[in-house]
Amino acid sequence: MAVLAGMVKFSYLVEGFTNSQVVQHAAQLLNRAYTSRQATYDLRRLKRKGLIAKQGHTRRYQLTALGRRVAVLFTKTYARVLTPGLPAFDPGLPEDVACRSRLAIAWRKLEAALNQFMQGALVAA
Repeated sequence: MAVLAGMVKFSYLVEGFTNSQVVQHAAQLLNRAYTSRQATYDLRRLKRKGLIAKQGHTRRYQLTALGRRVAVLFTKTYARVLTPGLPAFDPGLPEDVACRSRLAIAWRKLEAALNQFMQGALVAA
């Protein structure tokens, strides 16, 4: 996610971005060390997926149109859906708090149904 979020920052750059720029932005977003070797691996995978393209005979990359769409979709989904929604899945969430969230209620019902199904399958075996 940090690499994709960093890519969104580079989308406006006409000259593209380098491995070292990716390292710098990803380390900042992760708030921990992120090495050039890790960036090389990630960039290679993004290139194979068609999300970035290497610029000629340089060491620079450019986001493709698909890459820009994917990066924006993933970063917005993470920020707007997953981050606020994940606490609802916490099994330690007090019942009085969980009953206020439709997502938490639905998740607990799904979890209970899955547990019941698995217990039934184990008994039948």
